[in-house]
Amino acid sequence: MLCCPSCGAQEIFVETGGYTGMIYRCKRCGYRGPLVVEVDEDTSGHGEKERMSDR
Repeated sequence: MLCCPSCGAQEIFVETGGYTGMIYRCKRCGYRGPLVVEVDEDTSGHGEKERMSDR
């Protein structure tokens, strides 16, 4: 899952791409650039209390 590095939204899409790489755009904050954050669905912060209580 891709996330915006500026606001953390998952509403990010590829604006352009090619030989030079990908440029992403965030629908929420308008970020435009080559960097995005890629996270697994199970590490998105949901269920943190459950994981902490198992320790």
